[in-house]
This record gives sequence, structure tokens and C-alpha cells, in this order.
Amino acid sequence: MLLPLLLFAASCPANAAAAEEQGRAALSHRDYAAAIGHLKEAQTACPNENTIALELANAYFMSQHFGAAKGIVARVLAIEPANPAALELRGNVQFLEGETQAAIATFIDLLEKHPDNKEAPYMLGRIYYQQGSLDQAIGQFERALKVDPRSYKAYDGLGLCYQAKSENDRAIRHFLTAIKLAAADRPDYDTAFADLAELLLKAGDAEKAFGAASNAADRNPYSARNFYLGGRALERLDKMELSVNWLERSAALDPSYPEPQYALARIYRRLGETSKAEQAQQKFLAAKAKTKRMGPM
Repeated sequence: MLLPLLLFAASCPANAAAAEEQGRAALSHRDYAAAIGHLKEAQTACPNENTIALELANAYFMSQHFGAAKGIVARVLAIEPANPAALELRGNVQFLEGETQAAIATFIDLLEKHPDNKEAPYMLGRIYYQQGSLDQAIGQFERALKVDPRSYKAYDGLGLCYQAKSENDRAIRHFLTAIKLAAADRPDYDTAFADLAELLLKAGDAEKAFGAASNAADRNPYSARNFYLGGRALERLDKMELSVNWLERSAALDPSYPEPQYALARIYRRLGETSKAEQAQQKFLAAKAKTKRMGPM
């Protein structure tokens, strides 16, 4: 979530504005360490500017330093209890830390204070979807579309809901709408392609699934999920060497992601590479155990 650029406080020196802009640029390129460094510099130069503080909190959030993000958000909300960007960040952190009911309460509070907020109904839709409350989720995603008819994320969410309801044709239409809107508004948005790839894999269309996964990987080459889905599709297409390449890339991008290691173990066994299969199996078990210890995110 990139915060909107607001008018810079007149009392802030020019070097703060330059550091803020550098931080925003680094964040857009997913260089979180650089973004945090630049935004901390901007905040030091302009300590009373909440916009900079929230951009720094957002950088911490995106780099999964949730404690640092929460601390900044709490300070901003103590001064501006209705600040929409701060409430959005608080709800997102609560959601990712598994504080589901607290996140729901925060997003409902945000909607009460700002009925036209775009993020709150989308996030409520995500939470209800994950809880299996599909009709509630659909209602929230549709509410998000009333506020912003070009919300590709809401269309993507609706696609997931209809897929969960086994209405695959309807789900595909929503994924394709999300893809079309994102092509104009957010060309690097990869999630709808990945969601479409996963649906097509489950439906047994490996060739189209690989095409969707390839598009997702082109847009976000840092996503382990994108390469995992591509690798699974290639396995179904009996292209084992290419599948291994994609799955190894997935595993390298996120060593804590168990699924690519499980798939690699299976493929190595098919290829007669027993030693590699055993190594992949051990990595899968270790990643799976770590995921269970960490709990819900």
C-alpha cells in the first residue's frame, strides 16, 4: 500500500522533501532498507509531519517490521484519531499479525469515520473471504466497487469468492476484469494473474495456467508464488527440467515457503535423483514446521 502524496508542510526544509521523494522511489522498487533509511532522514528533518511518519510506517509494514510500523501509527493516531491512512495501516498490521477481530473493528471504525474510504471494504472483504464468510465478503467487495468502479483488487477478490463457491466461469470473468483494469492503472499488479493461474491449474488446464503464471512472474519476478504456480503447470505439461528451474527459483525467493520444496521432492523422485529428493523433502518439513510455529499471519 503506497500512501498518497500530500502537500508537503511549508515548515519542512528542502532536504526533507528530497529524502521523502527518494524514500518513495525506493519503496516503489521494493528496496525497503533504502526506503526506510531515506524516510527516517526525512522524518528527522521534519519530525512533526505525520505524512512522512506514515510513509515510514508503511515502509516498515511492507518490509514486515510490524512492531516499528505499529509504534509510529499509534503516535499518529494519538494526535489524529481519525487519520484514514493511519487507521488503514493499523488494520493491515492487525490482519497480518492474526488479530482478526481487532482488524475488523479497525476497518469498521475507518468506514464509520470515512464512508467513502476505498481500503476498508476491500480489506473487510479479504478477511471475510479467509473466514469462509463468502456472502459477506462479496458484499464488501461490491461496496468497494461502488466507491471505486476501477478497483482491480475488488474484482480479484470477487473472483476468489466465486471460485470458492465453485462458480469458475464467473470467477474467471472477474479475474480477467481485474487484469484488464490493472493493465491500465497498475501494470505491475500480478495477483490476479496468479489467482487465475491457480484456478486453471485446479481446473486441469495446465497450458493456460502456465501462461497466466508467466504473466504474473513478468509483472513481479520477486514472488515465490508466481514461480511455484509456473513450475506446477510445467510439471503437468511434463516439462520436468523447466519445472525444476521454476520451482528452484520459487524456493530461492522464499526459503520459508514449503510448497515448492514439496513439489521439487516429488519431481526429483520421478527423475531418479534420490539425494536431491531427500534434501528437498527435509527442506519442506523444516519450512512446514516453522510455518506452524509462527502461527497465522
